[in-house]
Order: sequence, then C-alpha cells, then structure tokens
Amino acid sequence: MHLMRQRELNWAAMPLSGAFPTSDGALVMVGAFKTDPLRDIAAALELPALADDPRFAGFELQVKNRPALQRIFADRFRHNTTAHWLARLDAEDLLCAPVRPLAEALADPQVAVNEMVLEAPGATEPLRVVGSPVHLSDAPVTIRIAPPRLGQHTAAVLAELGLTEMGAA
Repeated sequence: MHLMRQRELNWAAMPLSGAFPTSDGALVMVGAFKTDPLRDIAAALELPALADDPRFAGFELQVKNRPALQRIFADRFRHNTTAHWLARLDAEDLLCAPVRPLAEALADPQVAVNEMVLEAPGATEPLRVVGSPVHLSDAPVTIRIAPPRLGQHTAAVLAELGLTEMGAA
C-alpha cells in the first residue's frame, strides 16, 4: 500500500473489519478482497439498507464514518451467537473467524503441529513457553535452557553492578 499509494495500511483501522462481541462470545470479520464488501456484509447481517446508506457510499466515506459503521456492526452482532454469524458471513464468502479464549486457542491441535508451544527443562517440572512463528529447516527453534524465573538472577545482576538487594554495597 505504501509503495503504490503512499498510504499506511492498518487492517485493524479498516472500516469494514474488526472484532465484535456476539451473544455468546466474539468474532473477527475482515471486509476486504471483494468487489462490494459492504453489500455482502449487509446481506450477512440482514441489513439490506446499510449497503445503500449514503454515509458509507465508497471507501473514503466508510473511513470517514467508521465509528458509526462499527457501531451498526457491533449492535447487530450482539443479537445472535458466534456460530450463527460465522455461518451467515461464510455464506457471503467473507473472511471471519471466532475469537477464542487463550486456553482454547492453545489447546488447538494446530498449535502442536506448528510447534507454537515448546517445553524447556525446569528445576521441578517442564516449563511451557511460546515457540517461534518463523520456522527454518536448517535452523529449528530449540530451547537449551529454561528462561529464568522472575527474580531468579536479581542478586547476581545487582552484585555485578556493585549493589545489593537492599541498596548500595
């Protein structure tokens, strides 16, 4: 976007994209990559008049009136479940996904396939840490030692600086 149009591209600030609470959770929607994404979103949300609202006629007006547009989306999504809205958005071929709690996301089998949680040796039990999203076949990510626990090396670092935990040495 910057090279072609000298504009910043911030997907989170796009007028037809965002994370929205539903009646039982939340979802994320990306209104892009379509000829008329607002019309498709309006169809999914069963708000046909939204597609013809002059406040949102074209990208520039959608950006200008983003707060109002986002409020309309948020108000509508709150009225049904995540599964309902995902099915409706998917039927219009819109990019969408559920927003999952961290524990649920970490338990997904794909996390293991992608090696996104690694175990480091620990003093009493293995320590689980987040892996690297970058995978290089000739340089796999490994953990040689566990990261220090909070405060584990405080005394040594302070001593190296000529200090003690109580102040100057």
